[in-house]
Amino acid sequence: MTRSAPTDRPPDASMTLLTSMLQRPLDPSYAAAADRREAQGRPRSTSLRSPLLIIATVLIGLVVGVASYNLTTANKPRSQARAELIGQIQDRRSEVDAMTAQATTLQGQLTDLEGEQLGNDALANRTRELATQVGAVPLHGPGFTLTLDDAPTSGSDAAAENGGQADQGKVLAKDLQYVTNALWESGAEAVSINGKRLTATSAIRFAGSALVVDYRPLTRPYVVTALGDPKRFPAAFADGAGGTYLSTLRNTFGIRVDTKVSDDLTVPAAVGLTTRYARSGDTGESTPSPGTTPSPTAS
Repeated sequence: MTRSAPTDRPPDASMTLLTSMLQRPLDPSYAAAADRREAQGRPRSTSLRSPLLIIATVLIGLVVGVASYNLTTANKPRSQARAELIGQIQDRRSEVDAMTAQATTLQGQLTDLEGEQLGNDALANRTRELATQVGAVPLHGPGFTLTLDDAPTSGSDAAAENGGQADQGKVLAKDLQYVTNALWESGAEAVSINGKRLTATSAIRFAGSALVVDYRPLTRPYVVTALGDPKRFPAAFADGAGGTYLSTLRNTFGIRVDTKVSDDLTVPAAVGLTTRYARSGDTGESTPSPGTTPSPTAS
């Protein structure tokens, strides 16, 4: 048996790349540039202590510090202007609320005076009935309150259950529209949202991120007050489309829903009622021919 003659192969022949990196850590191009700088009498590399580098570092630090101070200071002009604007909005809102309450009171007094001036009991009763239907007078009676509020924002689990969409847990205008329509369908005699009476001409809309009723913004939570027959109204709503919709909002989107039945609730009068159409009544002076009706006239 013959053996092959040993070769003179170096032991690190398979590590040529690593050996090259250890023996020549500097890239050839950088090494050539360093050699040229050394031939010109300059240092082979630029020191971190270069005056220009130090000045640039100081300037950058000053800029960052000034920007940080402007962002964190509480007395900057922008914060003061924002605070003043918020204060003005709150003052104007308080004034509007006070004037709205005054208008509601005056409207109720006007309705009472109209009933007194009519004199005829039948006409007075008819006036009160119409005033009740259009929301011109406040109403008291049994019913229930329905409170809707956004899903809790503190828990990330709720956002994960809703697919990561934050809007899914908010009460939308269409939610209040659906609920109020279900209340009317279930036999509600009067409905208000956060103290604002709903009539046949009321509108519930979104304005940016705020919910508005008749162009008046609402704040959370949204308290819906509905008056109706205590024997059938709450049960009819709970067993109907309204109760099903609320269950979906609560179980699927995490919206907080609370209901409370009460024997004594108040729904205020509506504000800003205007007569759009009027029809002349039968005064007894003339009798219309059979098959004809008085023509409506706009007022």
